[in-house]
Amino acid sequence: MSWSNPRDIALIFLSLQALMMALIPLALLAGLAYAVHRVRPVVRRYLRLAFVYAEQGRRSVENITQRITSPFIRVHSTGRMTQTMLRQLTVKK
Repeated sequence: MSWSNPRDIALIFLSLQALMMALIPLALLAGLAYAVHRVRPVVRRYLRLAFVYAEQGRRSVENITQRITSPFIRVHSTGRMTQTMLRQLTVKK
């Protein structure tokens, strides 16, 4: 019976160590959830502002790329139209 008391104490200390190892990630997760809850209204406002800036950037990029590519598309389509018209005129029936 003398061995049961130190064995029980060792079991308690091992259990406390496992409890602490489980509580640390749980506390970190709870802190992260609380931070997200507190920061969400502020982030929502800045996300709307970021969306407006992203939309302006998208429009600018679309406008610039359209101005750059439209001459190439126009030349290519004019060449194809001319080629098609010449082929239609020279087709033997």
